[in-house]
Amino acid sequence: IVYLSFDPTTEQSGQFFFRVPTNWNEGTLTFDYQWTHPDTTVNFGVVFGLSGVAVSNDDTFNTSFGTEIMVTDTGGTTSDIYISPESSALTVGGTPQAGDFLCFKIARKTGESGDTMAVAARLVGLTIYITTDAAIG
Repeated sequence: IVYLSFDPTTEQSGQFFFRVPTNWNEGTLTFDYQWTHPDTTVNFGVVFGLSGVAVSNDDTFNTSFGTEIMVTDTGGTTSDIYISPESSALTVGGTPQAGDFLCFKIARKTGESGDTMAVAARLVGLTIYITTDAAIG
């Protein structure tokens, strides 16, 4: 299984881009994450946060991410796959336009009270839910 391993004591993050479809309504989005963990016997809570920014053609990359949204989930069985609850609405920073590149930052929030797991959290995937306003023609 391919995954990104996030340390239990130091907040770590990663970034990724994807280009949204031209029929995106430029509104808020939601997400859930898929993860697993190695052997541990207690304290299975993990918190991941996601923030994003829209970048259009000829925009600078030196811009601020939107407000980070955090989601807490609980594991339990070694190497099982877990799917977090769906997040609350995430507002993308910048001036979103249909067809933009969206840059996201995902981080394990080790300082949050819900993040209790003393072993690595292994991020396997992320699902981002967007709303469209018209069929692609």
